[in-house]
Amino acid sequence: MSTRTSATPSESAQSLYHAMSGLAGPLSSGEGTAPDFAAAPRAAAGEEPSVLILGAGVGGLTTAYELGRLGYRCTVLEPQTRTGGRNRTARKGDKLYELDGQGNSPVLTHTCAFDEDLYLNLGPGRIPYHHRRVLNYCTDLGVSLEPYIMETTANVLHSAGHTPPGQTWRNRRIANDTRGHLAALLSATLTESDELTGPLRDLLRKFGDLDEEGEYHGSTRSGYDEPLDVHEFPRPAPPLPLAELIQSEFWKHRFYQPVDYLWQATMFQPVGGMDKIVHALTERITSEYDVSVELEAEVTSIDLTGDGAGVTYRTGGQELTTTADYCVSNIPLPVLKQLTLTGFSTSFRNAMKAVGFAPTCKVGWQANRRFWEDDHNQIYGGISWTDHPITQFWYPSNDYFSRTGTLTGAYNFGDHAEDMGKLAPADRLRLARDGAAQLHREFLEKTTVPQDLGVTIAWHKVPHQLGGWADWDPDDPDHQVAYKQLLQPEGDGRFYVVGDQASPLPGWQEGAMMSAQYVVAQILGLLPRTAPETVQVPDSVFLTQGL
Repeated sequence: MSTRTSATPSESAQSLYHAMSGLAGPLSSGEGTAPDFAAAPRAAAGEEPSVLILGAGVGGLTTAYELGRLGYRCTVLEPQTRTGGRNRTARKGDKLYELDGQGNSPVLTHTCAFDEDLYLNLGPGRIPYHHRRVLNYCTDLGVSLEPYIMETTANVLHSAGHTPPGQTWRNRRIANDTRGHLAALLSATLTESDELTGPLRDLLRKFGDLDEEGEYHGSTRSGYDEPLDVHEFPRPAPPLPLAELIQSEFWKHRFYQPVDYLWQATMFQPVGGMDKIVHALTERITSEYDVSVELEAEVTSIDLTGDGAGVTYRTGGQELTTTADYCVSNIPLPVLKQLTLTGFSTSFRNAMKAVGFAPTCKVGWQANRRFWEDDHNQIYGGISWTDHPITQFWYPSNDYFSRTGTLTGAYNFGDHAEDMGKLAPADRLRLARDGAAQLHREFLEKTTVPQDLGVTIAWHKVPHQLGGWADWDPDDPDHQVAYKQLLQPEGDGRFYVVGDQASPLPGWQEGAMMSAQYVVAQILGLLPRTAPETVQVPDSVFLTQGL
């Protein structure tokens, strides 16, 4: 597996700017806002163009939504038994499959056994407030949203060798003791006096909660030393020593990810699970826009040599071929390149091969007692971080003070994801339990968190997906060529690629919707079918992991 270094701060800032402004691809000829489809004329009765949409992920469903409401005759071919693609919420009775790694045959890995009212988002789990497309579609579709809590000061961090198992550091202690120590060091350097010295000292006192001498001896911002009593005045917890904070390298474990723009408050999640979005999209396009969605329809070949786009697919034990005026592919690139493709340019074939998809795993647990909300933990949402292979541990942002709940017990990337994906599902759960127990000793109690209620998913082994997102690298010259190529249609404007894989926001639903709107605008003639001379390749590591 290839590795690469993360972007510098200036490169990361530029990458994020391009992503948010649209300069990185879709809508790169506009200002990053959604095209105005209201001005687009409806297809004339009896002359409605036909569209085959391959894959019912968020990008494919959004394409069907926009073209369907303009009268285009859309058919969606989806190889799985459900719509949504990587928008996947696990519920009681759901069956999870992965490729066996030998004959590449799907094998059953889990049958979800959560309680009836519980669920866990195995794919996207949050919506930033500035992802306006997702929020607007939710509003239009009537999908109720609630806050997603990215961070609380009660969340914890475990760093092997610095915080023993079960003895973690609270977020508030790391954040505020680091501020206090750094403010004191900077205050000590103010040996000369000018018109800014006094205000700067005052700022540092407030910033780091320093004493009058500019020294740091702890702060109630980091919590109290003892629980409050009617006879006791609050005393700050003893500060974590600066040397221990530095030696822990806590900042390398995504501690500051919630400060990055993509993860800043306020974030949202659909009430009842992320799949509420795809359910609402599917219901709208089929009931109101007369879109046909065919499940268990696996595409095997695409032919652009005729007058239209020809697609062959397997369904119900048959092999069928159909044609349409346009074909829009939401098929992940690692899957698309395995199909029989006729009439495609060499440049397009090279583009498909140029970028791989990132490995990523998630683990979900049902807890029969919400121990994280008890008097000791006092955690209500947010994420705890660790250098264990599970990487991060999410607490639910819903159903506070209820009896049971689900926890995301791992969400990892890179080598950790590759290694976890190689394990049998039972071994993944054992590894995840070990990591969780370093954060919460309650995971040693299998009655509290039953082993048989755990689920895992390795997205790079999931049939018809083969990865979490396109792993774009702006420093790879082949990616520069490939990304631009994917923004342009093949076959004289008959075949298009959609999804977050062809967007400035890989790994995000906003990227999938942005890409769909871009392609719809190209089909309608609202945007040119050739990409600008220069486009910015997204930095997938930065945009998905905050590194």
